[in-house]
Amino acid sequence: MKLSEILYSKTIELWKESAEKPFVVEMAKGTLADSKFRNYTLQDYLYLMDYVEILSKIKSLSKEEDITRFLSQIIEETLQEAERVHLPNIKKVGIREEEIEKSNELPAISNYLNYMENCLDEYGLLGGLTALLQCSWLYAFIGETVKDRYPAEIEKSKYRSWFEAYSCKSYLDANQMWIDILDKQSAGISETETMKMCQIFEKCAIYENELWDALYK
Repeated sequence: MKLSEILYSKTIELWKESAEKPFVVEMAKGTLADSKFRNYTLQDYLYLMDYVEILSKIKSLSKEEDITRFLSQIIEETLQEAERVHLPNIKKVGIREEEIEKSNELPAISNYLNYMENCLDEYGLLGGLTALLQCSWLYAFIGETVKDRYPAEIEKSKYRSWFEAYSCKSYLDANQMWIDILDKQSAGISETETMKMCQIFEKCAIYENELWDALYK
């Protein structure tokens, strides 16, 4: 059984919780308060910039050309995501550059980022790939699951572009590449290592649920 299949089976219930969070459902229905989405766009942008920094650290550890090339592509894709999704939303809700510079991440975000970085420091390349994949894969799961559940509502929602961004072919293809790289990198690892990667993946999923709650409040 591939590592990705084990991770999925261990985490699917937590992902289902994420897809049912009030913040996500209200985005789908278009009823989410503007102030909450405004705060989300700012916090998510801050998170994404640190996420890219951790990706770059993972890349620096890689000695295999295909993984290095893949990580370069993921970094580029993530930055394009920021340009395609996050910056337009930031401008739309009236957030200026000086506000971004003065803003701090929510504790739920900083704790999550610190955990992912610790996974990289303690477990190396595989730990880092596993921790950061969870975020990418979860968003793909939410994008597809919620679009299937609320197709008519999302079509009319002012937040429709969010769901389209995380269910579009380019995003799903990049995420699948990440899954394939993880499976290749983890081939032949011990049961103990597999269990540890599962713990990392599940913990990251728990952080995601805490983050959705924090953003809603």
